[in-house]
Amino acid sequence: MSKKLILQSFLLILFFLTAAYVFFKYFEKDSLKIEKKKIVNTQPTDKGNIIEDLRYFSIDKTGNQYEIKAEKGQIDNADPNNINMEKVSAIILLKNSEKIHINSDFARYNTKSYDTFFKGSVTVKNNIHILKSDYLDLSFEKNLVSIYENVFYMSNISQMKADRAEIDIVKRKTKIYMNDTNEKVLINNIEKNGNN
Repeated sequence: MSKKLILQSFLLILFFLTAAYVFFKYFEKDSLKIEKKKIVNTQPTDKGNIIEDLRYFSIDKTGNQYEIKAEKGQIDNADPNNINMEKVSAIILLKNSEKIHINSDFARYNTKSYDTFFKGSVTVKNNIHILKSDYLDLSFEKNLVSIYENVFYMSNISQMKADRAEIDIVKRKTKIYMNDTNEKVLINNIEKNGNN
């Protein structure tokens, strides 16, 4: 074999190894993984096992973290990937950002996709911003947080009432709007603090 053919073969192998490394490091579809699962106590019922003091923690390849805790949870018999939770709190920590705290009475958490549907007295807190609503859908597959039904926003300078709010997790952009395009979002400025 000539040196030229050996060199070309070596470069071709090196190219494929590099391409495979880049693919598995940056483009692998399942970028989230559960690092820790904690089940403290289970109690059998006629609908399945009740899990107490439930906690899931996940981190993606870019360093974003998601933790969800519940006082009680129960695996959905129709779809074992879903866990129905009660008295739920969650924390989202995006890389280079502040923590986002979510609390609700109930949630349905998918252990495969990490998508979570919160309902009942939903509260979202981020620094000085507080959002309250009846429902919140958190989708990691779409990188989207959808907040709807009786949406109320409050900060130290304003208050807002709307039908729906959507937050793009990656772009960090928020869209607040009404379901009926003829209606307008109600905004009140708080004049007591001197910032506005």
